[in-house]
Amino acid sequence: MFCSIELSLSNSQVYNAVAGTAIAILTATAYYIFSSNSKFRHSRQHRRKQRTAQSYSPLLDQHPSLQYIASGLTEKGSMSVVGIDFGNMNTVVAVARNRGIDVIVNEVSNRATPSLASFGEKQRYLGEAAKSQEIGNFKNTVACLKRLVGRAHNDPEILKFEKRFINSNLVEAEDGEVAASVMYQGEQKEFTATQLTAMFFTQVKDFTSKELKSPVTDVVISCPGWFTDRQRRALSDAAEVAGLTPLRILNDTTASALGYGLTKTDLPDASVNPNVKPRIVVFVDVGESSYQVSVVSFVKGKLVVKGTAYDRNLGGRNFDEVLAEHYIEEFTTKFKIDIGSNAKARYRLRAACEKVKKVLSANPVTQLSVECIMDDKDVSAVVKREDFEEWAASLIQRFEPPIKEALEAAGVTPSAVDFVELVGGSTRVPALKSFLASMFDASKLSTTLNQDEAVARGCALQCAILSPGLKVRDFSVQDWNAYPVEVSWDPASVPLPKSGVKESKMEVFPVGNAVPNTKYVTLHRALNDDELAAGSGSVTFDLDVNYVDSGNAARSIPSGIGTHIGKWIIQGIKKISPQKDDVVTATGAERSQATIRVKAKLDGNVVVSLEGAQQIEEVDVPVKEEVEASKDKKPESKEDGSAMDMSEDSAAPANKATESTASLKDTPNETSVPKPVHGQPKTKRVVRKYDLAIKAQTPSHPREVIEKWRALELEMETSDKLVMDTADRKNALEEYIYETRSKLEMAWTEYIIDADRQAFLAELSKMEDWLYSEGEDTTKSVYVQNLNHLKQMGDPVAFRYREWDERPRAERMFREYANSVLIGLQAEDGRYAHIPAEDLEKVEAEVRKKVNWLNESIGKQNSMERHQDVFVTNETINQEKKNLFHVVNPILSKPKPASKKEDKSATPQPSASTPPDGNAGQPPAGGEEVMEVDTNASEEKREMEVD
Repeated sequence: MFCSIELSLSNSQVYNAVAGTAIAILTATAYYIFSSNSKFRHSRQHRRKQRTAQSYSPLLDQHPSLQYIASGLTEKGSMSVVGIDFGNMNTVVAVARNRGIDVIVNEVSNRATPSLASFGEKQRYLGEAAKSQEIGNFKNTVACLKRLVGRAHNDPEILKFEKRFINSNLVEAEDGEVAASVMYQGEQKEFTATQLTAMFFTQVKDFTSKELKSPVTDVVISCPGWFTDRQRRALSDAAEVAGLTPLRILNDTTASALGYGLTKTDLPDASVNPNVKPRIVVFVDVGESSYQVSVVSFVKGKLVVKGTAYDRNLGGRNFDEVLAEHYIEEFTTKFKIDIGSNAKARYRLRAACEKVKKVLSANPVTQLSVECIMDDKDVSAVVKREDFEEWAASLIQRFEPPIKEALEAAGVTPSAVDFVELVGGSTRVPALKSFLASMFDASKLSTTLNQDEAVARGCALQCAILSPGLKVRDFSVQDWNAYPVEVSWDPASVPLPKSGVKESKMEVFPVGNAVPNTKYVTLHRALNDDELAAGSGSVTFDLDVNYVDSGNAARSIPSGIGTHIGKWIIQGIKKISPQKDDVVTATGAERSQATIRVKAKLDGNVVVSLEGAQQIEEVDVPVKEEVEASKDKKPESKEDGSAMDMSEDSAAPANKATESTASLKDTPNETSVPKPVHGQPKTKRVVRKYDLAIKAQTPSHPREVIEKWRALELEMETSDKLVMDTADRKNALEEYIYETRSKLEMAWTEYIIDADRQAFLAELSKMEDWLYSEGEDTTKSVYVQNLNHLKQMGDPVAFRYREWDERPRAERMFREYANSVLIGLQAEDGRYAHIPAEDLEKVEAEVRKKVNWLNESIGKQNSMERHQDVFVTNETINQEKKNLFHVVNPILSKPKPASKKEDKSATPQPSASTPPDGNAGQPPAGGEEVMEVDTNASEEKREMEVD
């Protein structure tokens, strides 16, 4: 566990911290165990233990990374707390457990799992299994799942950038989503990118649950900050199809920043000095396929993302392509082969170039070689780092604009940056490090986070914060909105304002808006009599939510996704008739317009939604004397009748959106403000609110589609498990045939008569022939049946061999025990002088009786042939030894009686269950205080408490 927390400490500091924390943990554990005893809580020992545990709190405060071990993550149950760094090439899974963050290894003990899905004649291959199929099953293996999810088939970026990295055939699904056409179980089938991602998540869930030995449900999944609403919803849908509950879709750089902030001990403390300067850290994340920059300010207990920028199509694979393109041209001239025309050869060359790139990060020269790449030809070349950097110079220059844009958005200069944290495997390229050092001081470049696992660890921490099963110290995360969001409507549906110009849209969440965030939007809907009549007395109000394309190339919305997010239809808007006591209608009742208020939410997933629609009217009604002192305040409204107004609800909770179905027939909610009028009866202004139904049309897949995909995924998962179980039983049968044949010819020859041995060998040969002919492809039950048939013949032989092999040890242990008892009885040291002679005689008689039985049994057994059934088993010998012990031990273990001199001088001592005064469970009558109660103790102070 200690190795899973990264610390910037010297060796001596680490030693002291680990040793001190270990003592603190042991002390706290003992304190917790013994504090369950009421008498312990009443003692001095309790108070001493409590003070000792508290004395280590300064050490834990100095090292928050160790606080995870000691008290930072307090488990309250066995719920899974999992973070998934869903990468384009590899996926890393981390979990909060044992008061720390661990990275989960997959079924082959790798910490990173290939993000692949492959399809065969009988089953699917996911993750590591798909990697081994990538070359042999080239056309049916799908890569780049992260780049495909939430994308349409006609997306220009799919054709321009992704197609060359994907081996399978991409087609268009019914809803326009990109899908892969593969051969699965003998049929050509199509699976959407969402389904493919769900299949991979199923594999992730499977090996994670096996490692944790508990079901996995709640997860936090990472995504690039440039992911749009549609892509984030598709990622969430994929997780749901896989049987996971995504608590949060978290930006990659924000996850890294969270892991950074929670493990740093020297952050500025705003609680001590409100004017303290925050620490500014630039996170540079270069993954396999994309590049992200985030500027984050840190104070103790809080991080705020100040600015972000991206290049969606710049990553480590671009460096691989630079090498591949160069050597395709070189090998075409040198070896007379056109690698670019052969997709499989091109893939193998690009995979070799990836290895070369990694080697060149640590070495100046390396060798590129691929055997039988094409036309039975081997290719090779010597690659120098300086040549590679020259070829990749144009790529390096593309890293500058996003950094400048992020700094500009944050209002920060390079000199004001405290550290530049490098995340992602591609940041190890020396040329990229040199370029970053030229933009910032080289001393500011930092790799305190694990570059390959930082995002997964941050996601696990976020899941721990959101999970009710763990208690984590408060840490506030304020993310950044990358794309501006606006609400628009049909101008014909709104009344004409006094300005004479109808408005048709309003920007709700601008670039840089805090995430999560909620705002109230007030709109006015025109009420036309003809329209009301056509709608049976009510009308709808259609609100479209879109991204505002700012035109900035680096921040523009992916062209294939578009700017449209979704449509929300507010239903049941009516012209409200005045009630009996109404004096004057202020707004909405007799006018030809309705005032509508709706809540716009940008949740923690950076997903937009509209909810909580209400129709509002304000009227004046007579006020009685007893209600004149009403202190309710009048809500603000637009007096000029314009189509919109917006207010921000900064304290609104980020609860899950719910659909309101209340109709105008419901009793309205009223708030009032007195309105005195000279010379007229006193009135009050009443604000009536009527809940309206709202129907969402979002990019999320319909519920029936998700349920259909979920059922299909469970069916395929069951089929895969049956195929794997069948293969296991087939392998078990094959293994038994070969092992048993070898034993029959060597170790077992004495334990079976020759005729039976020859018959058994013939049966094994017959079963082997069947296994490689008719039994090559059959059902699991047939393999199990044939294996049981062979074991019926082989188990008796194996039993006889085992008995003869292990009998000498059982006999030796029996005799050693019997001899030790007899030697003790014959000794003259007086150890058994206090035991009556008749009891000692009984012991000796019983021992000799058992020894005689053993001699007779072993003698008879040794006179028999080894192929005969066993006369006395090892289990019987061990049981007789145990029976002898139960007779001998109670007699020989009798304690010596205390002498009379000792009885007179002995002072009675209180027992563990009786206090000195003899009153069990009662505190002392006077003197020392028996219990301390700290009335000021709080949950935050009990750092060592275990829930």
